[in-house]
Amino acid sequence: MTRNWIRVITASLAVILLFGCATSINDQTTDGLEKAKLAFQGDAEKPNEEVNDVKIFIPSGFSIEEETDKSNIILSKGKDSYILFINPNELPSSELYYDLMMEDSNLKVVEEKKFEQNGRFGFAAIIENSEDKYELITSIGGIKLTTISKQQNIADNLEQMMTIVKSIKTK
Repeated sequence: MTRNWIRVITASLAVILLFGCATSINDQTTDGLEKAKLAFQGDAEKPNEEVNDVKIFIPSGFSIEEETDKSNIILSKGKDSYILFINPNELPSSELYYDLMMEDSNLKVVEEKKFEQNGRFGFAAIIENSEDKYELITSIGGIKLTTISKQQNIADNLEQMMTIVKSIKTK
């Protein structure tokens, strides 16, 4: 009789833990996409750095890697790397990066959200990368920022990433 109770309790705990993990990704996804939307719709941060004729706001804790070129800027925050792609041939209304992502059948898009405002098109996306890591993408027109993120950092990363993308001024 005692063994049956132990099995029931163990099984119940396993279900609760699995449900808790599933809820956590949903919460991070929802919060992250909402934060990205608010950053997209809000005022752009004033650029505080200039790299290769690109003026950009770099939040506290981020740094610019030295090995950058005109269309790819590598940022880092702690051990995490962020790759910024700038395509000057694309207008702020361009949906190129979004269309390319949606056409790639190999990607496991967890969730994505499109934004439009004042002739600008943007989006944020969460793509399954591995068991506990996700590729995050934020984009406005021909500017795209990507990183690989742990589940618990999705919401904050998406907000900071959209803030960076929104701040960019090219010459």
